[in-house]
Amino acid sequence: MNLLVVGADFSPYSGGIGTYTKELATSLTRKNQVIILANGIPNSKAFDHDCPFQIIRTPSLPVLRHLAFLIYIPWILRRYHIDAVLHVVWTTALISHLWYYLMPAPYFICVHGSECCDDTLTLRRRLKGYLGKWRLAALQKVKGIFPVSNYSARLVMSLGIEQSRIEVILNGVNTQRFKPVINHQKKNRQRKLLTVARLDLHKGHDRVLEALVILKAQGITPRYIIVGQGDEEGRLRKMVKILGLENQVEFTGFISGNHLPPMYNSCDIYVMASREIPGRLDLIEGFGISFLEASASGLPVVAGDSGGVSDAVQHGETGLLVNPDNPADIASAIKCLLADANFARRLGDEGRRWAEAQMSWEHVAKRMVNAMQRMM
Repeated sequence: MNLLVVGADFSPYSGGIGTYTKELATSLTRKNQVIILANGIPNSKAFDHDCPFQIIRTPSLPVLRHLAFLIYIPWILRRYHIDAVLHVVWTTALISHLWYYLMPAPYFICVHGSECCDDTLTLRRRLKGYLGKWRLAALQKVKGIFPVSNYSARLVMSLGIEQSRIEVILNGVNTQRFKPVINHQKKNRQRKLLTVARLDLHKGHDRVLEALVILKAQGITPRYIIVGQGDEEGRLRKMVKILGLENQVEFTGFISGNHLPPMYNSCDIYVMASREIPGRLDLIEGFGISFLEASASGLPVVAGDSGGVSDAVQHGETGLLVNPDNPADIASAIKCLLADANFARRLGDEGRRWAEAQMSWEHVAKRMVNAMQRMM
């Protein structure tokens, strides 16, 4: 099958959806012809060269790089005889809907979470709300919708889309890139907690810091490694100083490529207390790919029970789901895993087994292609 994957936000720094686009397209390429259409970004040649599929980018000029999708999508459909279009986010699917009557190529949409929710907090989100009727029309013409979690599927159904065109296809993980490595340096050293995420309010870094204060009062002082960048960094750094955690907390900034798997392997527990923020519909954890990266690396997980996280972490089997608004609950789960090495190891081992058996990107790609062929 000749597939066009439209992943507008596709770059080395685009976070979870960028990872989703690259890994899914890589696995789809093994049995299909895949082209990715993405926004133009400066100095993208080295990144694009390392990808095992063809990438077509729009011009990198502001505004034009978005408007160019109007021309690029129909041109690629004709030029490359595309059988189906997969939109990684719904906004670009508006263009497939616009051209559908002249070029009725079947198109599919992946849904992650917050794109189904409208509010007026920012100009960008107000604009998304204004496009609500167009979005609904595009969803009505789509052949299939692939939410990344059961939570995301419920958001889609709340828009009035019939369930027959919705198939949940959970996110995946690269089990070759993320895998357990015996690290003898872990012995006889301070235990390490890890979070890999954008420094956004809903990721729960602040609640983990508050949990560390509770643990410190009990004489438990693990090191906490925070990987990522974002708007919350300044506030979190101030919290670390106010709470007296300077000797425990380390901010590494953004880490990508081959440097990220060793970071998982150097730590003992993965923790991310994702939560829902009242009045902030744009801040929702639709799934949480980093939970799977941790499981594939053999780490036990402590996760905030919100959004679609329960599809990424199996409570009591690959990790522990906690109340993300309760630092004491987070501290209790961390303490449990630090105190019971056998239990922590069992969760990590099961996480790895689950990742290999069901959650690799190869499994995701196979499920998606089967769904496409069935729905076309």
